[in-house]
Amino acid sequence: MGCLAVLFALNEQEIEAFRKVERTERSYYLHNELEENFWNDFPEYVCELDKSWDAMHRMLTDGNLNFENRFPPLCNVIFGGEFLYGLMRDPSGEVLRPDEEDDEYIILKTPEQVAEIAEALPKRTKEECRKCYDSIDEEDYGFATDDEDFEYTWYYLQDSLPFWQKAAEEKRYVLFSVDR
Repeated sequence: MGCLAVLFALNEQEIEAFRKVERTERSYYLHNELEENFWNDFPEYVCELDKSWDAMHRMLTDGNLNFENRFPPLCNVIFGGEFLYGLMRDPSGEVLRPDEEDDEYIILKTPEQVAEIAEALPKRTKEECRKCYDSIDEEDYGFATDDEDFEYTWYYLQDSLPFWQKAAEEKRYVLFSVDR
């Protein structure tokens, strides 16, 4: 993986409107309704992660890219939350990737999850992140795990802190979106 990711902080009415959109149309809606509106009118509720999201998830968890929430609350920064598009759970809890939703992941974090993230994220030290980053399997990751990539990922993580704080203070939901 390695596609571009963005976080959006939405209020309850915006989430309700998003949920009403047919599941297979949510990617289109995100890009043609929310994204344009937020970039133009509400840039304070947008946070670019660029391609850092993959390594970021790995360095906030156990070094793996995993959809399971085994390391809350930090696993919720990227893949934690409710799958709104691109992924779903079957009745047994197994994560599935619907064929008709193969272009993007959209995952919703609740205001409670956002508050937990906003509290925990600033406490995660660079050294702790580096330790998990260094456990990343390069073959699985698909990129070199070097100082440049770590610093790039650390930069985007630190840059996201004010976004998480603002979203938590305002009790907003956060959508994680990454095209594949």
